[in-house]
Amino acid sequence: DVLEAEAARIGEVDVGLRAAVHHHRDAAPAVALGHELDPCDMLLRHAHQPRRNPAILLSVTDPLTVHTLGRAHGPTLVLLHGLSDSGLCWPDAVRRWRHDYRIVAPDARGHGESPRFDPATSGSNRFEDMVADVVSLLEALVDEGSEPPLLVGHSMGAGVAGTVLAARPDLVRAGVLEDPPWSTMSRGGEWPPTPETLPQSVQRFRDDCEGATARGRVELPLWPEIEFRPWATSKAQLDPSLTDRDQIACQTPWIDNGAAIARATLVVTGGREEAVLVTAQSRQRLAKLGNHHIEVEVVPGAGHAVRRDYPDAYHQIVDPWIRKQFATSLGQNESGRSHRRKEQHHG
Repeated sequence: DVLEAEAARIGEVDVGLRAAVHHHRDAAPAVALGHELDPCDMLLRHAHQPRRNPAILLSVTDPLTVHTLGRAHGPTLVLLHGLSDSGLCWPDAVRRWRHDYRIVAPDARGHGESPRFDPATSGSNRFEDMVADVVSLLEALVDEGSEPPLLVGHSMGAGVAGTVLAARPDLVRAGVLEDPPWSTMSRGGEWPPTPETLPQSVQRFRDDCEGATARGRVELPLWPEIEFRPWATSKAQLDPSLTDRDQIACQTPWIDNGAAIARATLVVTGGREEAVLVTAQSRQRLAKLGNHHIEVEVVPGAGHAVRRDYPDAYHQIVDPWIRKQFATSLGQNESGRSHRRKEQHHG
C-alpha cells in the first residue's frame, strides 16, 4: 500500500479560457517533493513524464497549475491550500484519501507554479481573484459531468472555500474549513505583531531552503516528516508581489459569509488559542449565528495547521464526515435541511 504508483500520476494541467492544454511529458528524473527515506513516503512530481489520465477539462481565466491525484474517477475533493503553500502541500492527507477520492489540488495564483499576479497591480487585494479562479475550476469540473466536489481548505484556502460555499452553493457538495481566517478581536484590542514580515519569512527559504527546512523540523516537531519538503519548496515559490497578508484577506466580514453558507460545512480548528484564527470568541459568534449548515470541531493541543499538528485526530473527525457527505445525495441533504427548518419554525 504505497504512494509510488499514485505519485507517478501527478502532473499539471495548464488551463486557459475555453481551452484545456494537457502536458504529456517525456520521461525525465522525478523531483522529490516529499520525504526521500522510502518510496512509500514519497510524493513525486515528474517534470516531463507523459501521462494519459482521464482529462479534467478546466476553464480558468489564466493558466493555473492543477495537480490531480488519487482515483481517476469517483468522488472529488478539491484541496485549497494556505498562504505560501502550494497544491502539493497535502502529502499526508493524500496518503489517506488517495484510494477513495479523485483529488484536485490547484496551486493558487501567485503560489507554486501557477502564474504570478500582474506587477502593475502590486499591493492590491487578491482575494476576489483567488475566488474567481476557484469558481472557474469548479464550473469546469461540473461541465465535464462530475458531481459537485467537496472543498477542503486550509487558512487562506479555507477563507476562499467559505466564500464559495456562500456565493456558489450550486458548484459544491460541502466543505471542510481548517482554521479559516475567521478571527475576532477583543473589544479595544490589537492584533499581536508577527515576528517577521511575509517577505522575510519566505526569504529564509530562498536563501537556504535546507537550513530553513531543518529549522522547521525543530519548531514544528509534531508534523509528519513527509510534510516538510513540499512546504519548504512552496515558500521559495511565492510570488514576490505578495508582501502582506492583508492582500489575501476577504473584504466581506467573515460572519456575513458564515451566515450565507448554504452547504454542509465542517470548521476544524485547534485548541491552542494563541495559535489559531478561529478562537473561542469566534466560535461563540458562530454559535450565536445559528447557521445549522455549520459544524465546529476543536482538536485539543493543535495550532493553526491542525492536520499537520495532530493528523490522526484531524482525520478521525474529518474523514467520516466527508464519507457521510458523499453518501448522502444533494437532494436528500436539501430535503433534510428543509424538514429541519420546518421543525425549528414550528418549535
